Amino acid sequence: MKIADLARVRDEDLDGDVAGQASGAGARALMESIMETEREPVRNKIGSGSGRVMLRRGLALGPVAAALAAALVVWSPFGGPATQYANAAVSLRTADDGGTGGDVVEVEINDPGADAGKFTEAFRAIGLDVEVREAPVAPEDVGKLIGPELIEGSYPKGTGITISTREEGCRSAWCGKVSIPVGVKGRFLVGIGRPAAPGELYATPVQIDVDPGGGVIRKYDPRDKPVARVRADLEAAGMKVGYVVMWDNPDGTGGGYAVDPANVKDEWLVEHVERIASDAVTVFVAAPAGLPKDSLPMIQHPSPDWWH
Repeated sequence: MKIADLARVRDEDLDGDVAGQASGAGARALMESIMETEREPVRNKIGSGSGRVMLRRGLALGPVAAALAAALVVWSPFGGPATQYANAAVSLRTADDGGTGGDVVEVEINDPGADAGKFTEAFRAIGLDVEVREAPVAPEDVGKLIGPELIEGSYPKGTGITISTREEGCRSAWCGKVSIPVGVKGRFLVGIGRPAAPGELYATPVQIDVDPGGGVIRKYDPRDKPVARVRADLEAAGMKVGYVVMWDNPDGTGGGYAVDPANVKDEWLVEHVERIASDAVTVFVAAPAGLPKDSLPMIQHPSPDWWH
């Protein structure tokens, strides 16, 4: 865009400017000139050392004309990754994570009900190849970020993504940081939580004993109770019950897998319970002492279709 190509307008021509509406002949000429001119891309140059962002200088317009132009010209990041981007759906900002070898993407979800394309637009503006879908979730997770999950590509060895939420000062549906390792290449899948239909599997399960006021049974804590009692309580609440048996490792870690209910003894103790749908739960059971690790037959654990 060249200054000489713009319609000439004097301040007195900008009459009738109410709430950004231009009614004077000069103002209309300026508006038409801006709208008809092919916009050049704004290019961000992000230096690995300085972190400076170089932008093309804008036109020096008078206060009223500048307000009019701002209402018409939408900044576009095309031509290179932006350090920040916002639209009606989401606000994103990238930053160095403080020297630990990764980048941080700060996310604020303003409108979880917005079209998925708006979210995809924002992530791609900051240089991430992301597919955004609506994800079925429990009521308390509606509007939250689910993932990201790397579905194509790979992380640098020994790295991965971490997510932290921010509650204090968050004025949106969800605020938090996603730490992404430098050098990751590929395509990500991100979900925005929507209410799951009755019986639909949640994209992410909900551990009921960490939220006793909103669990399957109000103020119910299943930890360290025998399987028989927990099963009876949950079935009385209308839940379908599945089981995962967990073994402890000498280093304090643990792991397990889904097993048939017939192989779970009534006296074994429950570690925790997760809701996987409005009418279904998974009970995590501690393997008793003396039960050899991975000695029980494995079955397929229910998996939400949303990830596939």
